[in-house]
Amino acid sequence: MPSSPVSRNNTKQYKRRRTRRNPWLLGLDRLMALAALANLSLVLFNITYIPLRDFYLSRLPQITELYDPIKGIVANRDTQKYLETVDQVEQQLAKSGTEGAELQKLLEQLRGQSAEMVDENPFELANKTGTLEKIKNRMREQMDNESAKGSFREFWSVDYLKKNLWTRELEFFSKDIRPLIASNYYRPFGESGDFVDFFVIIDLPFVLLFGLDYLVRTFYLSRRRQGTSWKDTIFWRWYDLLFFIPIWRILRILPITLRLHQVGWINLSRMQTQINRFLAESLAGDMTEIVLVQSVGIAQDAIEQGVIEQWLLNPETDTVEINEVNELEELILQAVKITIYKVLPQLTPDLENVIRHAIVEALSDIPFYRQAQQLPGMMTLPNVIAEQVSKQLTQTSQSTLTKVLNDQKGKDIFDQLGEHFTDALRGELQNQETLDEIQSLLTDFLEETKLTILQRLESKDGEGAAAEVEHLRQVTRDSGQLPAVQVIPGSSRP
Repeated sequence: MPSSPVSRNNTKQYKRRRTRRNPWLLGLDRLMALAALANLSLVLFNITYIPLRDFYLSRLPQITELYDPIKGIVANRDTQKYLETVDQVEQQLAKSGTEGAELQKLLEQLRGQSAEMVDENPFELANKTGTLEKIKNRMREQMDNESAKGSFREFWSVDYLKKNLWTRELEFFSKDIRPLIASNYYRPFGESGDFVDFFVIIDLPFVLLFGLDYLVRTFYLSRRRQGTSWKDTIFWRWYDLLFFIPIWRILRILPITLRLHQVGWINLSRMQTQINRFLAESLAGDMTEIVLVQSVGIAQDAIEQGVIEQWLLNPETDTVEINEVNELEELILQAVKITIYKVLPQLTPDLENVIRHAIVEALSDIPFYRQAQQLPGMMTLPNVIAEQVSKQLTQTSQSTLTKVLNDQKGKDIFDQLGEHFTDALRGELQNQETLDEIQSLLTDFLEETKLTILQRLESKDGEGAAAEVEHLRQVTRDSGQLPAVQVIPGSSRP
């Protein structure tokens, strides 16, 4: 149904009022959103720095020189000493070639350091054991030797360097082995048992800025909204508290995303709708099943505990009364009234047929009736008599009952009838076997009801119901009756 011009105009005016904000506050919100983005970028860089350090070391070494101290990273003494010994070997080879006692001494020292590196694994503390395995595999492949220590021992020998062009071998080492060894590092532990990390120094100014913004913003909201305390607004913007947690800083992506939505840089309305739909689909069916099944279960427990027996046989027991009416007697009286006023008029033809049949059957048992049927013109007379009698009897009975109920004395009689009927029913139900049968039937009926409810709920398409609700909301928005505004919890907007 198309919306009227008035509705469309009202909706547009409402949206304009919603989007009109104080330019100074909007500028401040955008400034804080930029600061939050910068902080999130630093947090992500800090989290990914260790896994990506090898890339930075090979492509952007300036970054590692700048950021290694922040992560407490220093050179590993064992692998650093190994590379310094390699540098001395290169200098000695460049100076005097493969001859000389000094070169022999340095090569022997390198062979010992290589064996220690393979056995003691100085890469383990930096979680770079895979790098050591890569070094060993490359040396095995280069020397065509299955033993890593044997490959190093042969590689750092005078005979091998003499037999092969030592400049080419050192070039292989500098290109394929040195960067892997140089990527190793040492990172000390702090008193907390974790690795030393000085990122908190970089993060602290942002935390102080967000803390000040949080206090000012919540105080402003509490003053702006009547009946809202500062404590209420603090819990209202609970997600901003994630800025102040020194661990799991990645969780800041939630408040930062909400800030970007609030300044209009991203739109989370569709995502919010999908999340609400998912929660509705997940919880609605389960909650309905729990409530209905628990309700039926409570009724079953009440029946098994003899509540019906106490209600029927001991009406004077301590029960919760909400009025001064005997509900059982009132139900009987209402049933009688409905029967007389509503049901009997609809059953008049059937009652006449029953009475007519009864009269004809009764007359057929009288000998005079059979003899009278033999007389001329008397064949249809009994049927006519039965017709008139049944109709008159039915109408008279219905009229009489109606008059009785409209009369005060008749009402008193029916009230007395209800009391006597209740007493008589209670008297008959004192039979324990009858009570047990009634309770068993009611319990089974409730159990069947419970299973039927579960079966229907399981076959019900929760996603279809959520989609239908969303469709109805969209139709309502299109008709101009509801502005298409999505509100993120905790937003400074109403």
